[in-house]
Amino acid sequence: MKEVPIAARGRGEFGKGPARRHRMAGEIPAVVYGPDFPSRTIAVGERDFHAAMRASVGTTIYQLSVDGQTNRVILRDMQRDPVTSRITHVDFYAISENKPLHLEIPITFVGLPKGVKDEGGILQIIVREVMVSCLPKDIPESVNVDVSGLGIGDSIHVADLTIPNVEMLTESDRTLVVISAPTVIKTVAAEAEEAAAAAATAEGEAAAGGEKKEEEKKEEKKK
Repeated sequence: MKEVPIAARGRGEFGKGPARRHRMAGEIPAVVYGPDFPSRTIAVGERDFHAAMRASVGTTIYQLSVDGQTNRVILRDMQRDPVTSRITHVDFYAISENKPLHLEIPITFVGLPKGVKDEGGILQIIVREVMVSCLPKDIPESVNVDVSGLGIGDSIHVADLTIPNVEMLTESDRTLVVISAPTVIKTVAAEAEEAAAAAATAEGEAAAGGEKKEEEKKEEKKK
C-alpha cells in the first residue's frame, strides 16, 4: 500500500469567517478524526494537497503531519465550490491498525474483450468501485478485473471477485461489466440512412415540383 505525506497545521478558529481567511491565504480548511483520535480542525496548503493527490494511486494512505505529530489517515470526504470547483473542505479519517475500515476500492478493467475485438460488441462498465471492509494492512490499492475472455452477452459480477482478507460489502449480484451486442449502433446507423433517404426524396420532389411550375408558366405565356 502506497503512503503519501501531507503537512498541515492546527487551527483554533471556527466558522465561515476564519475558513474564508484560510482559503484566501491559500489553505484548505480540514478536519481529522477517527476511533482512537479526537476530532481536530486543521489547515492544509492547497499546493501541498494537490501534490499529494497527484502522487496518489488507487486507494492511498496518507502520512498526515500536524504540528510535528504524524498519523496515518485516509481521505474520507472532499467538498468543492459548485461554481469554481475549488476544494473548500477536506475530511481525513485517522485509521486504527486493529479496527476494520469501510472504504471504496477502484476497479481496473484489464484487456480487450474478444466480444469487442472479434464480434463488434460494446464494453459497458456498470460499476467502477466496490465497497469493502478490511484492516488497514490489507487494503488493496485497486482491483484488476480481466475482461479479455468475455464474449457478447458475458458479464462479471461482484461475486466473481476474489480479494484476500477483504469482506465485500457491495451486493454480490451487482454487475460490474457486460459485453453488449452492437444493436444501438446498428439502430442509429439505420436511422441515419433512413433520414438521408427521406431528405433526398424530399429534395427530389421539391425539384420536380419546381420544374412543373416552370412548364405551367411557359404554357400560359403561349396562350
